[in-house]
Amino acid sequence: MYRVVIDYDRCQGCKNCIKACVMGVLEAIDDMPYAVNPKECRGCEDCVKACPNDAIKIVYEGIA
Repeated sequence: MYRVVIDYDRCQGCKNCIKACVMGVLEAIDDMPYAVNPKECRGCEDCVKACPNDAIKIVYEGIA
């Protein structure tokens, strides 16, 4: 399972990550991105690549 981690101190709210995510994991709430469908994340990192501020990362959380 993957987890989207957003650094809101770095995020400028450009929404590039939301546009880049074809799985619909991210949505804007109060003009900031939030992972509203985290179970849909496949770890492709398209959102990470789209962020000009390095404010988003994907963390793999293995099942124990």
